[in-house]
Amino acid sequence: MTEKKRTELEASLSPWGWNSRWQALREAGGTPDLLPGRITTESRQIYTVEGPEGPVTAGISGAYHYRAVLRSDYPAVGDWILYKPSDGNKGVIEQLLPRQSCFSRKTAGERTEEQIIAANIDTVLLVFGINGGRNFTSGGLERYLTLAWESGAVPVVVLNKADLCSAEEREKALLTAENSAPGVSIYEVSALTGEGLEGLTGSISPGSTVALTGPSGVGKSTIINALAGRELQKTTSQREGDLKGRHTTTRKEMFRLPGGLILIDTPGLKEIQLWASEEALAETFDDIALLARECRFKDCTHRGEPGCAVQQALSRGELEHRRYENYLNMEKELNYLKTRQDSQAARMEREKWKGIAKIQKDLKKQNKRS
Repeated sequence: MTEKKRTELEASLSPWGWNSRWQALREAGGTPDLLPGRITTESRQIYTVEGPEGPVTAGISGAYHYRAVLRSDYPAVGDWILYKPSDGNKGVIEQLLPRQSCFSRKTAGERTEEQIIAANIDTVLLVFGINGGRNFTSGGLERYLTLAWESGAVPVVVLNKADLCSAEEREKALLTAENSAPGVSIYEVSALTGEGLEGLTGSISPGSTVALTGPSGVGKSTIINALAGRELQKTTSQREGDLKGRHTTTRKEMFRLPGGLILIDTPGLKEIQLWASEEALAETFDDIALLARECRFKDCTHRGEPGCAVQQALSRGELEHRRYENYLNMEKELNYLKTRQDSQAARMEREKWKGIAKIQKDLKKQNKRS
């Protein structure tokens, strides 16, 4: 690619986050005939892609389908891909560029698969409504926070609907967030009145990609509309006392705001199943991880062993019993997930070698016939 074409490409895609890093990954792939683009919407493997010449509608090539094994191998909103353009603002996706981050959860149900909520994000806003209800709890925040640390993005806690709370309720919500997410930036805001939004956006670098996630009905779409200064996402007002500003769509979508901020709105998550590592859990419960270093035994389970620093902190009242119990429950859940992942990986490996053996067997038969 000539320097002129590279400059033109960067100029057309930089508003969507394209930079020299992505350009290097594209060139490393050795596919100069394919154009880069970013996924802004996805519906049943039909994608809207922002390319060098504007948005195109694209599907997946047959070769891509053949290579893809897991659900996470397919593009998600926020991904950079390489596609082959065709007539009528359409294209065919041939390749996925390596992700630098992704916010994921385990798929609902019994299947052990990763569901990617948003890819290549710099910051993830964990949005909760604090006007009563059950969508903001310490345990829920700790689960979201664990997924955020696993994603590779910077987590930020957003306590929305502050205008519907008394001063005492706001103070209680802030204290809950501080205890559950120590060291994480926390903002109390009102998407309806605009309170706190300037401080929130001022903490985010222009040109960065931000994903909003959280339970249903917490006002994620209303926040996007407030930041954009116009209605980008439709919301419906509920009766007084019920959830307000509930998102009426179920798809993930990326928006570019005039100030340069790139936002990804996601549907409300009815359940947040963990897809994370022990390291992410330690980030969320860094107070417990720090105490664990002082335990007498390196393999201490913190369930009653002698010389356990975590148990000693509990007895002194320095560690909240609720937080400790949630840590144990999440640790158990992640251990079970790891066992399921290992079992699935072993099964896939066996199936791969079975397939190779079948191909070799078929080739031998063909050679004998010839």
